[in-house]
Amino acid sequence: MEESRSIKHQRSIAIMNYKGGVGKTTVTYLLGLYLTLTTGREVLIVDIDAQCSLTFAVGFQPDEISLSRHNVYQLVHPTKWPNFSRLRVEDYVKTIPGLTAAPLYIVPGAFEVDNLDLEITDSIHDRRERGKSEFFLYCKQLINSFGKYRYVLVDTPPNKMYLTQGLLRACNFFIPVTIPDGISIYGMPRLLQWVQQIPDEERPTMLGYVLNGINRSGGSPSGMVVSQQIAVSTLNDALEPYLRQHDDVATRDEPCLGEIPRLDQIAKFMGADKDVRLDFARHTSGQPTVDRCLKQIANSVFARIERHHA
Repeated sequence: MEESRSIKHQRSIAIMNYKGGVGKTTVTYLLGLYLTLTTGREVLIVDIDAQCSLTFAVGFQPDEISLSRHNVYQLVHPTKWPNFSRLRVEDYVKTIPGLTAAPLYIVPGAFEVDNLDLEITDSIHDRRERGKSEFFLYCKQLINSFGKYRYVLVDTPPNKMYLTQGLLRACNFFIPVTIPDGISIYGMPRLLQWVQQIPDEERPTMLGYVLNGINRSGGSPSGMVVSQQIAVSTLNDALEPYLRQHDDVATRDEPCLGEIPRLDQIAKFMGADKDVRLDFARHTSGQPTVDRCLKQIANSVFARIERHHA
């Protein structure tokens, strides 16, 4: 195993898409929660989006984010790169307000991430040839330093900023997320073209994709409405060349990890109403329950990672 890959956290996952509004934050939060419930192990979720949607969703307030000295901006700022050995990463990990039933933790986001790419770019240019490699190495060391957490999930923004690039390379796996509609699925081929450009020894392995916002129709054999069936077929056709080229991907059998229905319980939960999780086992409008869908996705992620490392 190459040195650059060997320092990666074995169960680190970047949640990705080149398009916004497809449910990356939803999947990061719910998958993190269900991985703790499935395995009983500690899970860490990391918010690197300047909008801080994941940080808001878990229950932090805007003033808490603005005033904190321990957030993702402070954690990856160029001033930290040369001093990794003195970095106390646990200072940046926070418990999730009101969530006591599962060992799920977060590195909160920061609004200042909006300006971080300029600071990283300046620092890379100042360091010349070694700048980019130093930053990418720092990101891998950073994610790997969270070794006490069984899984580390990174909620990424829909861009190619240095922070997104660094954390994607730092993760051992990635999971694309999309809504099956004619617009959202076009972010997936673009994402895979970008991943394809990462050197082999640093490229993360695709675990499979997650479909979000599924609408069900009782008269459909697959359960999806016809427009979503067409979108999924188009998506699978677009993914086929990538999956065929990479023999080591854990998705050679089935590219889809699972589906998340479009239900009010999820929207309320993402609005920091933790009590609504009690409704995740409730059937609504002929849809499968949220509980069933998330258990399937968490079990698939667990099985594919273990198979990959076997």
